[in-house]
Amino acid sequence: MGDAFLTEDDSDACWICPALRLPAGQFDVYERPTRQCPFDPATGFRYAGDIPVCVHPYKVGLPPGRYASAGTALPNPTPHPAAQERPAAQSEPVRAYPGPAPRPAAVPQADDASIMAGARPAVPDELLSWMRGLVADAAPDDLADTLGQAEEAALLRFSAESVVEALRQVLGGA
Repeated sequence: MGDAFLTEDDSDACWICPALRLPAGQFDVYERPTRQCPFDPATGFRYAGDIPVCVHPYKVGLPPGRYASAGTALPNPTPHPAAQERPAAQSEPVRAYPGPAPRPAAVPQADDASIMAGARPAVPDELLSWMRGLVADAAPDDLADTLGQAEEAALLRFSAESVVEALRQVLGGA
């Protein structure tokens, strides 16, 4: 398979980016998230058919292109996202969680009786920051898909109560 195009240490790439796992040319790069490349929580990639897709070209230093699916030639790949500026039409998002998907910390959870009495489940800070970053980066047309994918991915590592409460806080602006 070869070496990954980027490493977590030298990039601002999302934790799900195929550039962190595959060499340049073995994934496509789209201009932004879209329904044509849905997220698959089982593998951690977005796919167009069976081809992994990166949806943030400015973060990986490659222009949009169908490198794996159509054999588009790579433009002298330089894995330094700072070399490419974000498109002017979008504002710079706040990178709330600069790293791989958060791992659950030891957070005490409220029991069912206390939740029924009005207590709110504890939400780990890293989960909340990660979800806020995903929502901030989502295009308006893709917000519903982004929320669904975030929920699926978070449920692989966190309790359902923490995930639902994190979604409530992110969507409620808390």
